[in-house]
Amino acid sequence: MVDITRRGVLTGAWRRAAPAIRPPWGGNEQHFIENCTRCNVCLAHCEASILISGPGGYPVVDFQQGECIFCYACAAACPEPIFLPQKSQPWDLSISIAQTCLAYKSIECRRCEDSCEPQAISFSPSLVGIYQPKIDLQGCTGCGACVAGCPVSAITLEHENAQ
Repeated sequence: MVDITRRGVLTGAWRRAAPAIRPPWGGNEQHFIENCTRCNVCLAHCEASILISGPGGYPVVDFQQGECIFCYACAAACPEPIFLPQKSQPWDLSISIAQTCLAYKSIECRRCEDSCEPQAISFSPSLVGIYQPKIDLQGCTGCGACVAGCPVSAITLEHENAQ
C-alpha cells in the first residue's frame, strides 16, 4: 500500500511500499487516483465489507476482512467514471505464499486450500512427509479468501506488475 500522507512522503515510505490494491475493476492506479473523489460510496456498497479507507482517504481492499465476491456493487455505486466494465478482468493480482507457511514448517495445515473456491491452491506430497502448497496461477481469481483464512498470514496478493 502506498503511503501518500505527508509523513509517508517525508520518510520515503511511498517509494518502498507495494502498490495499493484498489477495488476490483478500478483499472490503472494513476487514473483511479486522479478521478476518485474519496466520497467512500464504494465502501458503503461493498457487499463483502472488504473495502476500507486507505492512505490519503482512497479506497483499498483489506483481504484480512474477507474475500471479494466480485459483485460489482462498489463500481456500480460510484458516481465517478472510474471503474472498468464488469465483463473485463477485475484486477491483475498474483498470489504468493511465504516461507512462514505452516506446511513449509512441517505442520499440517490446509486452510488456504479449503477456502479457495476456484481450487487454485492444492497440496502435493513432498519428501518431508507434509503435503506442500501448489498454486495454479491461471486458476486464481484474486478473490483473497486464502489470505483471511491463513492462520500465520503467509499468503499475499500483489499486482502482477509490482516491482
